[in-house]
Amino acid sequence: MTSAAARVRAIAAGAMGRASVWVRPASILIVPVLAAEPAVAAWLGQERVAFDGAPLHVTVMFPFLPARSLDAAEEEGIADLAHETEPFCFALARLGQFPGVQYLAPEPAAPFIAVTDRIQRRWPACRPYDGMYSSVVPHMTVAVAERLPADPGVLERELPIRTRADELWLLEQTVRGWRTRRRFPLGGRLAAVPAEVRVASQ
Repeated sequence: MTSAAARVRAIAAGAMGRASVWVRPASILIVPVLAAEPAVAAWLGQERVAFDGAPLHVTVMFPFLPARSLDAAEEEGIADLAHETEPFCFALARLGQFPGVQYLAPEPAAPFIAVTDRIQRRWPACRPYDGMYSSVVPHMTVAVAERLPADPGVLERELPIRTRADELWLLEQTVRGWRTRRRFPLGGRLAAVPAEVRVASQ
């Protein structure tokens, strides 16, 4: 295939993807890991890190419900689930790899798996990654590429990164990327969602 033909196919695929997002935008539930951004951004040589608008995070359910089906009752259901989930500490302890994805592994992983299980019990139609994998491996993506973008030792020297999960974020898909729709404090701590925390796509 010529390079011109490849570009045409890429443009066509991008247009189809945007049309799909417009017709049926998805949503995702994540645990943000903002404490890792300084180390990961420095490793990547960037000022900040976002993947299609989403901050560094551990996914606890993707896909969640279609964004257009989310109403006040569904959001209150998420709020109830977050209220019943106590905040927990964890560490990003090692650099791992899936095909085409570099990630940091949170330890312990069990609290993230427990949150995913609670989401599935409450919304049985939701299956992690549409059931493509037999088991869920909690992870925080740091690079999407076949090769590491930089010397892995530079990032590994910053490990472990110790932090705390104290919020669940609901992100919705737009043609410009993911944006934060609402934040839910774990354990019932009251918190508002100021407009400035909404994550815009880069």
